[in-house]
Amino acid sequence: MAAPAAGPRVRLRPLLPAEAAQVAAWCPGYNGDAQELLAVLAGEELVGAVGYRLGEPAAGWCSIGLAVVAPDRRGFGLGSEAVRALEGLAVAAGARCFRALVPESLGLAFYFWLRLGYRPQDCRAGRMAMVRCPGG
Repeated sequence: MAAPAAGPRVRLRPLLPAEAAQVAAWCPGYNGDAQELLAVLAGEELVGAVGYRLGEPAAGWCSIGLAVVAPDRRGFGLGSEAVRALEGLAVAAGARCFRALVPESLGLAFYFWLRLGYRPQDCRAGRMAMVRCPGG
């Protein structure tokens, strides 16, 4: 008999105001702009955050402006799992395509999004727009 499939290692919930300072420490330069922020939890531990806007740049899209994992938890797939969980929530809300906004200065972030199937679209104001439209 096969072992039962393991469940997801992360879950998302709204980021609490008291957690915003921790997220800012993990992501220098993040300004907390007006986007929906979700905490990334492993068990009950805050390990990261994702920020997004539905309907941007157009209906059917979800723009991801933040995906950060605590430095000591990076490299274990938690960020990828968090993005996939966010995509699932966005699809349930009507999103069909995704856009990640990546600062040009963060080369590792560029490769993170490439590994998730996002492709460069354009670059403006120091940010690379990377897109993924599953099935499209």
